Amino acid sequence: RAAWIADLGTPIVVLGPGELEAREMGELLEAVGFRDLRGFLAGGIGAWQEADLPIETTPAIDPATLAEHIRANRSIVLDVREDDEWEAGHVAHSIHVPYRELREQITDDIRDADKPLAIACSAGNRSSIAAGLLRRAGIENVEHVVDGGVPDLEQEGVELEKG
Repeated sequence: RAAWIADLGTPIVVLGPGELEAREMGELLEAVGFRDLRGFLAGGIGAWQEADLPIETTPAIDPATLAEHIRANRSIVLDVREDDEWEAGHVAHSIHVPYRELREQITDDIRDADKPLAIACSAGNRSSIAAGLLRRAGIENVEHVVDGGVPDLEQEGVELEKG
């Protein structure tokens, strides 16, 4: 395991199964303005825990669970994909903010959400970054969609809107 650490007052640590994945996540962080990445944590989460350092987690759900939440009206989908991906197909009544924009501005509809925000992209990488940005901004009622995303919802019986 490896992790990139950014010096932002409070360190952000992103874990991946290896150094390559940690570097890829570091590139995603750089895309939203976190440019002072200094390296990776040898030993991954195990080393972090052995050092008795604090750990926070964000609940993770898969596309099948997200589809259940949508049908039961239990979550608000925050779609953090790019504009062209959104236009190709998105969940009705979802909120759309490309993940890069969340560092600069979190809108009132996100801050005032009365249900958990299910943060989704197409695979789980950008939504992971977005979840971290929201948690860092004090928004705690978030769920990170992993192992897929919005395009997978059609296979789960959720119709996507175009345009």
